[in-house]
Amino acid sequence: MQFILKTALLCSLLMGTTEVIASNKSNPSLSLAWQVTGLDIPESALEVHQGDKDFFLVSVLKGDYYSKDGNGDIAKISKNGKLLDSAWASGLNAPKGMAIAGKFLYVSDIDEVAVIDLKNGAIVNVIPVPGSAFLNDVVANRRGDVFVSDTGAGKIFRIRNGVPEVYIDNVPSANGLAMEKDDLLVGSGSQLVRYNTALEATLITQMPFGLIDGIAEVKCDSYLVSVWEGQIYWVNRNGTQTLLLDSSPAGIFTADFAYSKKHNLLVVPNFFNNTVSAYRVKD
Repeated sequence: MQFILKTALLCSLLMGTTEVIASNKSNPSLSLAWQVTGLDIPESALEVHQGDKDFFLVSVLKGDYYSKDGNGDIAKISKNGKLLDSAWASGLNAPKGMAIAGKFLYVSDIDEVAVIDLKNGAIVNVIPVPGSAFLNDVVANRRGDVFVSDTGAGKIFRIRNGVPEVYIDNVPSANGLAMEKDDLLVGSGSQLVRYNTALEATLITQMPFGLIDGIAEVKCDSYLVSVWEGQIYWVNRNGTQTLLLDSSPAGIFTADFAYSKKHNLLVVPNFFNNTVSAYRVKD
């Protein structure tokens, strides 16, 4: 299918800057729903369902991404874009990817994974990951295994019953993670790769440039993929790509997003821009 791209300007009064959104003539496309400002280097977003309440958590580095300075926080944002708590969890160093397994939130934090009580934001455990260099994204499967990408070491670790181990080695620039049933989707540099349970790798697509950060399955045959440098793509299972957003001309980064099928929201941390932007997805 051939898509005809049009470029539109979307001005954000909250930011005082301009984002460039590229959408195709038909579907799919994005439209800005809300934006939260004032978060000091937001990196990753995650949707949480807690009883009858739905909200988003966002990891906030608040400084250097490598320093064990204890300044990192997890912010809490309502589904309507209200900042509920800028430090719902605190005492982290440089928190990045997050995932829920059971009653706990698992957060990568340089060379360890923090385990946080979802009821109150308290850190209940810290799991060191020997041999890690720069832990990044986190995802959990249906069994409760937690997978963590290591961008620095080019590995994927698995934490099972609290014990970390190397799950996949030799994954250059491993970053974004997502589950597709029992398969693991991995952003390896600019490549989107699927690993089955036998750890057989299949290349889904190669992005034009940049580093894949966020990945989410939208339908059984398509994904949303963010490239850290400022692009968001719709990727079909056969590897074809449609550019939905390019905010790089405005210097706006698109980090590890959360995609809510329930609320039809794509919640994107804007990293150095200190904002979180949420978009409605039209497919």
